[in-house]
Amino acid sequence: MPKLTKTVIDNSAAKEKHYFVSDAEIKGFGCQILKGGKKTYAFYYHSPLTRKKAYIKIGCHGNITVDFARSKAKALSAAVASGIDPRQEKKETLIEKRQSILFDDFFEVFKDKYITREYKGQGTKNNMSISKLHILPWFSKKKLEEISSKDIRHFLDSLSHISRTANRCVSLLSVAFGKAEEWEYLPPRSNPCTGVRKFKENRKQRFLSDFELKKLEESLTQQEKEQSSSYSTVNAIRMLLYTGCREGEVLNLKWDNVHLKDHYIYLDDTKTGESARPLNQKAIDLLTSITPKDGNPYVFYGNVPGKPLAKTNGVTWKKVLKRAGIKGFRIHDLRHSFASFCLSQKVDLYTVSKLLGHKNIATTTRYAHLELEYLKEATNKVAGVFG
Repeated sequence: MPKLTKTVIDNSAAKEKHYFVSDAEIKGFGCQILKGGKKTYAFYYHSPLTRKKAYIKIGCHGNITVDFARSKAKALSAAVASGIDPRQEKKETLIEKRQSILFDDFFEVFKDKYITREYKGQGTKNNMSISKLHILPWFSKKKLEEISSKDIRHFLDSLSHISRTANRCVSLLSVAFGKAEEWEYLPPRSNPCTGVRKFKENRKQRFLSDFELKKLEESLTQQEKEQSSSYSTVNAIRMLLYTGCREGEVLNLKWDNVHLKDHYIYLDDTKTGESARPLNQKAIDLLTSITPKDGNPYVFYGNVPGKPLAKTNGVTWKKVLKRAGIKGFRIHDLRHSFASFCLSQKVDLYTVSKLLGHKNIATTTRYAHLELEYLKEATNKVAGVFG
């Protein structure tokens, strides 16, 4: 076992497996030779705290010299001899540094590691919007560790005139601080949102009555006749009505994922993952009647070549509601109404959850065929409601 020198490391060729070249002078010090050719200096030791074997990477050969790595290893060896676990000390220093981070710097980490990965399309946009408008202006220059429950309550009170938005902001903040604990930016059980009472919300689920359903369908037909430009939007609204799908699921639907022969659509990126949704006869008739747009893979296409329709909740939707005489009704309420139509036709709740694509629905097309036959029968019960 030689003393490590530049020549020794340079002459240590890569092999089929990783191996470690130990130094003759400092116990535990050496260079890891990876099978890909990379060479990394490291120090192995037994923790004086846990008595378990541990190691610390010192640096890559070429980026640092052997002498520099040796001096680092000597310092680490001395620390272990004096009862210090250098790995634990390094971790504590890192945590201390993390906990002094400003909120806006942490929020960038939270955005990249959580928001953009956990939320889909509009969900990401909505969360970033309330963050830029309300959360960041209030907290951005505060140290993460110094934000208290009192700060959260003051923030909540400042948005009392928009209580629903205020509640959404606190919910997002609670998740952010929860992740700060998980990622060791904050100590455990320090979430300042814990125990903060949000505003009461009077959330009323809106459902179409049988009369409103009839008027809505008549209004959609009239809108299509009067405004040819509404063709794609009107059909997208009909698809929402007949399937109970989420707006994003309908707008991002491609013809490649429409299986009319087998009576289902495949959604590869929903709020709950991949999903196969059965089609009732009304939805099948609708899709059969739609003329695909040349060069555009989307069923419901927009004005931008090759792109889907941007949204259904716009001018056309407002005109349709006004003509139908329907008030206080959102696009998402079509999904609620679909559920109510199911229940009115005595479709059980478990099946309704499947038809709506809730978490228990099959998440891949490999398993979808096991349930599709039963779900096709169930959703066709709903088709009778539409006439």
